[in-house]
Amino acid sequence: MSIALLTFHEPAWVYISLPLGAAIVGYLTKLVAIEMLFRPLEFRGPLDPWIGWQGQIPRRAGKMAAIAVETLTEELLRPDELFQRIDVDELLAEIEVPLRKSLELLTEELVDQYRPGLWDALPDTARRHLVSRVQKQAPAAVQRLLDEIRADIDRVFDIKHMVVTNLVRDKALLNRMFREVAAPEFRFMTRAGLAFGFAIGLVQTVTLLATGSHLVLPIFGLITGGLTDYLALQMIFRPMYPGRYLGVLPWHGMFHKRREQVATDYAALIAQEILTPRAILASLMDGPMSDRLFELVQREVKRTIDDQAGLTRPFVVAAVGGRKYRQLKRSAADRVIELMPETARHAESYAERALDLGSLIAERMREMSPEQYEDLLRPAVKDDEWVVVAVGAALGFLVGELQVQLLLA
Repeated sequence: MSIALLTFHEPAWVYISLPLGAAIVGYLTKLVAIEMLFRPLEFRGPLDPWIGWQGQIPRRAGKMAAIAVETLTEELLRPDELFQRIDVDELLAEIEVPLRKSLELLTEELVDQYRPGLWDALPDTARRHLVSRVQKQAPAAVQRLLDEIRADIDRVFDIKHMVVTNLVRDKALLNRMFREVAAPEFRFMTRAGLAFGFAIGLVQTVTLLATGSHLVLPIFGLITGGLTDYLALQMIFRPMYPGRYLGVLPWHGMFHKRREQVATDYAALIAQEILTPRAILASLMDGPMSDRLFELVQREVKRTIDDQAGLTRPFVVAAVGGRKYRQLKRSAADRVIELMPETARHAESYAERALDLGSLIAERMREMSPEQYEDLLRPAVKDDEWVVVAVGAALGFLVGELQVQLLLA
C-alpha cells in the first residue's frame, strides 16, 4: 500500500493511541475472560438460568470433577493401592493408646450389659485380665479386616463418588485446582494479550488511515479480543514438543514445558486437599458403600467374640441365653463402629506418610507421554475454551465501540 493512500482523517494523537488501546484491550479481555471462568461460584442474575452468569468451571462442576477423577483413577492411582500401602503393625502402633482405651471402655460396657453391676464388683485383677484378653485379639481382627478390604476394595470404597461429591460441594476447591496449577499459564495469557493487542493495533492504525471508517475500531476490537485469546490458548498447549510455533517462533507449549512443576503442584493439591486420610475415612464411614464396610466390621467383631468364648461358648450361651448372646455381639459391633472415627483420627499422620500420594502421583505424571499428560487436565476445560475466545471477542467489540464514542465522536 502506498504511503500516499494513507490519509489523516483524525488528529494524530488518535492514531498514536490506537496500538496502545489495542494492547490494553488485549490485556483486559484476557483478565475478564479468565475471571469469568471462575466467578461467581453460584449463578447470579435476574433470571436463572437465562439472564446472568456463573463461572464456567463452577457451572460445570459435575463434569469437571468427573473428568478429574476419571483421569486420576485410570492414569495415576488405583483405589486398591491406597490400602496396599498401609502396614498393619505400623498402623496399630500409631493407634495403640486410643485403641486400648476404646477396647477397655467397650469391655466395661459389654460386661455391664451382660450383668448390670458386675464390672464394679469384679476385682481389679479380673478386670485387667478381661481387658487384656480383648486387647490381644485386636491386631488379628484389624489384620483380617484390612485383608478383606484389600481383597475387594470396590465393595467398600467408591473413590469416584468421594472425589466428585467433594468437588461439586466445594466449588471453591475445584476452582483452586485449575487456578493454582495453571497460574503461570493464565499470567502468560494476559501478558500475551498486551503484545498481540499492540501488534494488531498497528494494523488497525494503518487500516483506519487507509479507510477512515469508524467501523475499523469495533471490528479490530473483536479481532483483538478473540484472536489474541485463541493464539494465547494455542501457545499454552502447542507445540507438545520443543519446536516452532506457526513455523516461525521457537516455542514449547507452556503447559508441557512446565510439566515438572505442574506435576508437583497438581499432586500436592490432590494429596493435601482431596485424597486426604480424613476424607478417605469419611467416605468409608458415610459414603454409598459404608453399609458394606459396617457388615465387615460387624462380622469381624462377632467372630472375635466367638473366638474369645472358645470352648466355653455353649456354657456362655446357656447362661445368658442365645438371644442375649446375639444381642451382645450386635451391640459390640455397633459400639466399635461408633468408636472407629475417633480412634482412626490418631492414625491420620501415619496414613499421610504411608500413602505419600503426592510423590506417587507426581512420579507417574512425569512418566506420561505428552499426549497422556495433556489429557490429564485439558479435557476438563477444552470444551469451554471457545467461551474464553467468544467472551474476549465480545468484550473487544464493546471496547472498540467505546473507543469510537470517546475518540472519534
